[in-house]
Amino acid sequence: MTISEIRRPAGQAAPPAAQHPEEHAVESWHRREPPLPAVAVLGVGAVATALAAATHRRLADGAALRTVADPEYLVVLGEQDALPWVDGARYLGWDGAALTLTTHQVLPSADLWRSTALAARGTDAAADQPAQARHSGHSDDPDQATLVIVLPEQVLIAADTIADADPAALAELFAA
Repeated sequence: MTISEIRRPAGQAAPPAAQHPEEHAVESWHRREPPLPAVAVLGVGAVATALAAATHRRLADGAALRTVADPEYLVVLGEQDALPWVDGARYLGWDGAALTLTTHQVLPSADLWRSTALAARGTDAAADQPAQARHSGHSDDPDQATLVIVLPEQVLIAADTIADADPAALAELFAA
């Protein structure tokens, strides 16, 4: 499986690393104005299948897109104007070194959720983060680190390298 998910145990509101007095103890999501620029789109289940078809069309139009996928999830990365549009897909932007919803901000920070998810998986978040992200607050080159997506209901970790979108591979993985 390329993309794994970490769900919070029932009754646990925040990641263990956030349960210190100096950190927020409760997860909360707030509307973000203005929204983050979209750099990725996520599809799950049937939406992933529709996103694969839309990605194929965008590639045929000459869009430069990259993907990471497994049978249930598809993440497409690219310039905002090149990203495919699909009803039900979730559009993501960089919040520190993690991708999260473009329209909402999570507290504690997306970076804290990223660090906690990677620690739960046994990965050192500081060593995993690309140098650019450590210095500038975000990464334009997620190939250099584990891609982490922070969502209200789960945290997704893409373990494989992000590759140029391959229409044949997408068609095989998401055959209708």
